[in-house]
Amino acid sequence: MPKVPALSGAALQEELQRVAEALAGNDVKGPDRLALLRRQATLGDLRDALAQRERTERS
Repeated sequence: MPKVPALSGAALQEELQRVAEALAGNDVKGPDRLALLRRQATLGDLRDALAQRERTERS
């Protein structure tokens, strides 16, 4: 599994927002759009893992 640099929750949200804005515009097509969609999915998974870790630490 490739190493993913650690992102804070705020940095993760900012990156998700940046990717969402890039996808919202119809300027990105083909392989570039697919790469953005993959990035969005990866960031979403990281966000969920971070939330799960925080819930686990609280309990």
